[in-house]
Amino acid sequence: MFRLLGAKGLGVSDDYMTEKMPAVNVGLLDGQLAWRQHDGGHTVGPNWKYLIPWADKFLTHSSSVTSASK
Repeated sequence: MFRLLGAKGLGVSDDYMTEKMPAVNVGLLDGQLAWRQHDGGHTVGPNWKYLIPWADKFLTHSSSVTSASK
């Protein structure tokens, strides 16, 4: 689906039968899609320090303050 929308893949093959999973704590964070599995159980906490900088590449920020936000 992501290719239909013009996004690039994770940089690995699409053959789930032969493709090896990346090691735990190794992220695929260089493209428009991201993936990372951490150790430590079912929580997203350990991934935030990697996913926030990844997402930040796609967000626009404004440093101006409007009168409505004062």
